[in-house]
Amino acid sequence: YLVEGNLRYDGSSRFRRDKRWILTPSFSVGWNIAREKFWESLTDYVSTFKIRGSYGALANQNTKVLYPTYRVLEVKASNANWPLDGSKPNTAAFPSLITTSLTWEKIKTLNVGFDFASFNGRLTGSFDYFTRKTEDMMGPALELSATLGTKAPDTNNTDIKTYGWELQVGWRDQIRDFKYGVRLSISDAQTKVLRYGNPTKSLSTYIPGEMVGNIYGYTTIGIAKTDDEMKEHLASLPEGGQDALGNQWTAGDIMYADTNNDGKISNGSYTLNDMGDMKKIGNDTPRYLTGINLDASWKGIDVQMFWQGVLKRDYWAGDTNMTFWGVTDGEWWSTSLKEHLDHFRPEGHVLGANINSYYPRPVFNTKNNKVQTRYLQDASYMRLKTFR
Repeated sequence: YLVEGNLRYDGSSRFRRDKRWILTPSFSVGWNIAREKFWESLTDYVSTFKIRGSYGALANQNTKVLYPTYRVLEVKASNANWPLDGSKPNTAAFPSLITTSLTWEKIKTLNVGFDFASFNGRLTGSFDYFTRKTEDMMGPALELSATLGTKAPDTNNTDIKTYGWELQVGWRDQIRDFKYGVRLSISDAQTKVLRYGNPTKSLSTYIPGEMVGNIYGYTTIGIAKTDDEMKEHLASLPEGGQDALGNQWTAGDIMYADTNNDGKISNGSYTLNDMGDMKKIGNDTPRYLTGINLDASWKGIDVQMFWQGVLKRDYWAGDTNMTFWGVTDGEWWSTSLKEHLDHFRPEGHVLGANINSYYPRPVFNTKNNKVQTRYLQDASYMRLKTFR
């Protein structure tokens, strides 16, 4: 049997007196059932079977500023941009907004699991399930009216919950002079927003009830191969076409799907309840992290191999030069890779026609590279990391 408990008491001068101190407890319990008398008949098959659980809370001050709850006038020596009597005068900057209620983040973790060993220790493994709740987290600053005229202060405005599991299984055996071992580990975790001040449910920040890492975008029909094909597509959208995303649509441009059947392509009010023709198309959280260890030896000859990977992850690369040849920076700052040559080119183009291209025509604006299903990448992988 195992029982352990701790109490921790922390204080920080970075918070006001009534928020300064915090008490955090933790405890753990364990029970190796295989040591009990009623298990004796199973010992030859399962020599270890331990169940365990733990709960703990920790506090995090999460601020690099010495006194974040006090407004401090920033004074700099000889920092002005204009001379006065032959020298630069000192300057003082108006302090940013603060909140006096700033306090500790509270991280509460619950874990349950078991360990086992059987067949004389040849088969071993463990399983864990955990939840970790972060309360009063320092989330993104709340969106306030532009009439405020300055940035909103950081506050303890967010609660999130991360939950997941981890499994490890191993087998080790020997057949005469040949020894070998296999070990698999796989884990998964997701994070959900429980509380955040986003009453409009804007897609630009945390949304209560939604998972962290969600990717919202348009559904891609394809690249128009001719001007007539694009005109036919726009004609099917009588309430505004694709004008909300750009103009001068021609062959080589993206055709977006009217998923809400309102006769136009738009992002609505860019909120969860009104995102127009956008929808959730993926999530960039790495899922099912996997590791595989293989080893073998025979008469002094050893071989070891380690595979590592992520089995599920969506990835949107964004408006970087590496994905769309620098569309947001202009042609003089663009970066072209060999893969970018697979862009749309009509008949008679100096580089040769390419109407079945992967990329649209290279126009230096963002109308063709809105977040969309066509260019959402599958970032899952499995790689041989070590072999010796």
